[in-house]
Amino acid sequence: MGRACGRWLAWGMALAVLVLPSLALAHASLVASDPAAEAVLTAAPATMTLTFNEPVTLLALQLIDAKGRASPITEIAGDGDRLSFAPPMPLGAGGHVLSWRVVSADGHPVGGSLTFWIGAPGASLPAIVVPDDPARRTAIWATRIVGELMLLAATGGAFFLAWIATAAAAPVVVAGCAAAAIAGLGALALSVGLQGLDILDLPFARLGAAAVWREGASGSFGRSATLAAVAFGLTLLALLGRGAPARLLSLGAVLGVGAALAASGHAATAEPRWLAASAVLIHGVSLALWIGALVPLAVAIGTDRAAADAALRRFSRAIPVAIAALLISGVVLGALQLGRVAALWTSDYGRILIAKLALVVLLLLIALWNRQRLTPLLAAGAPRAAQALRRTIAAELVLVIAILGVVGLWRFTPPPRAAAVAVDDSVFAHLHTERAMANVTLTPGHAGPIDIAVALQTADEAPLAAQALTVTLANPAAGIEPASAEAQRQPDGQWRVRMSAPLPGRWMLKLGILISDFDKVSIEASVVIR
Repeated sequence: MGRACGRWLAWGMALAVLVLPSLALAHASLVASDPAAEAVLTAAPATMTLTFNEPVTLLALQLIDAKGRASPITEIAGDGDRLSFAPPMPLGAGGHVLSWRVVSADGHPVGGSLTFWIGAPGASLPAIVVPDDPARRTAIWATRIVGELMLLAATGGAFFLAWIATAAAAPVVVAGCAAAAIAGLGALALSVGLQGLDILDLPFARLGAAAVWREGASGSFGRSATLAAVAFGLTLLALLGRGAPARLLSLGAVLGVGAALAASGHAATAEPRWLAASAVLIHGVSLALWIGALVPLAVAIGTDRAAADAALRRFSRAIPVAIAALLISGVVLGALQLGRVAALWTSDYGRILIAKLALVVLLLLIALWNRQRLTPLLAAGAPRAAQALRRTIAAELVLVIAILGVVGLWRFTPPPRAAAVAVDDSVFAHLHTERAMANVTLTPGHAGPIDIAVALQTADEAPLAAQALTVTLANPAAGIEPASAEAQRQPDGQWRVRMSAPLPGRWMLKLGILISDFDKVSIEASVVIR
C-alpha cells in the first residue's frame, strides 16, 4: 500500500498542476480601428470606430488633443464587438489620442489608446498615463490564488470523503475541508470588490464604495462568483451529512466548480463556444476531484493505514477517468489559447508558461525522490518513512501554491490566441502633393524587417500609372542615413518592397515616383515605427 500511495500522490500533484494553465483567463483585444493607429489623415474623420475580437461593454471613451485637453465621448453606437461614434469636438491639425476602457466578455476590464494625425505629424503629443495601483493588482493576484486553491481543495475533498473514503473521515480532514470552504467564501467575497475596483479603474482605497461592489457583482464575473458561492455552500452541507445526501451534495459542489469556471473567462467564450465552455466545465470538475483527494489521502497515511489502503484502491480505479478528462479538455483549451508553438518564447503568456514548467520540473524531482527513496522505506515499515513522506508531500503542496501564483499572472496577460487576432500591427500613412498621392502601409509596424505596400493615385484619386518607384527610409535623429530601394509593381497595381527599420522611432519616408522619362515627383512624410 505504501508504494502505491506514494506513487499516486506524487504523480497526482504533478499531473494536476501540469493541466492548470488551461484555466487561465484572458482579455478582449482591439483588432481594428478607424482611423488606424498612427494614421495621418488629410481631414478630420466624420465618424470613428473601434473593433474588438469579442463583444465588450464600454466603460470610458475620450479624445485628447495636442494640448492635453480631454473630451469625453458619450454618444456611441455599438453592436457588441464594434463601437462607432463621432468626434466630440471639431478636430484641428495635429495629433490626437483616443483613449478607451471596456469590459470584455470574460468580465475583465481592459484599456488602451491610439494616436492619429490630421495634416502632418506634429512635434509632440499629450502623454497618456495609464493609472496603476500596485496594491490593487497584488490583491487581485493573491485573492485569485487563495480562491482557486480553496475551491478545488474544499469541493474535491468533500467529494472524496463522500464517495471514496471507506471509513469515517478523521475529524481533522472534515475540519480542514470546512475551513477551506469558509476561507474560499471570504476570498470570493473580496474578489467581487476587487473586480469592481478593476472595472472602474479605482485605487485600492476605494474598496468600500457601494458602486465598486455593484460593478464587481455584475456581468459574467458576478454569475461565476455566484456559482462558486453555491459550490462552497453545498460543500459545507455535504460535510455535515452522511450517506446518499452527502454524496448528492458533494456531486453538486464539484459540478458547481466547473459551472463557475465556465460562466466567465476568455476560454469559455472562445468559438466554438459550446466546445470551449464544455471543456472548461469538464476541466474544472476533474481538477477538483483530483486535487481535493490529495490531502485526505496524505492524512490517512499517518492515521489509519487500513482505511487508507481501501480508499486508495477505490481511488486508483476511479481516477483514470478524471485523468483522461483532464488531458482531453486540457488539450482542447490549450489549443484554443496558445495558438502556435512559437508563442511559448515570443509572448509574455508563453514566458509565464515556461516559468511554470520550471517549477513543475522541480515538483517532478520531488515526486521521483518519493517514489525511488521514501516509498520503498514506507513499504518496508521504516519507522520514520511515513513522516518523511508527509513532509515531502507538504513540500509538493508548497510548490503547487507557487505554480498557482505564477499562473495567476495570466490574469494580467492576454494569451497568444487573443493577441493573434489583435491585428492591425501595420502603420498607415497618406502622402500627397498637388500632382500625386500615395497610401502607404508598413507591415509590421515595429522595428525590424518591414514590408511596404504603396498605392499611387493622381490628385483627383485616379490610379497613377508610374514607370518606377523608389522608397527611401531615414532616421536623422538616430543618425541613420537614408536607405533606398526600388519597389516592384504588383498585378493588383500596388507597389511593394521589403526594407528594414532597425530602431523604433520617427522615420522619414520618401517616395520617388517616376511618371515618365522626363517627369519625376517626390513626396515624403514621417511615420512612427514602434
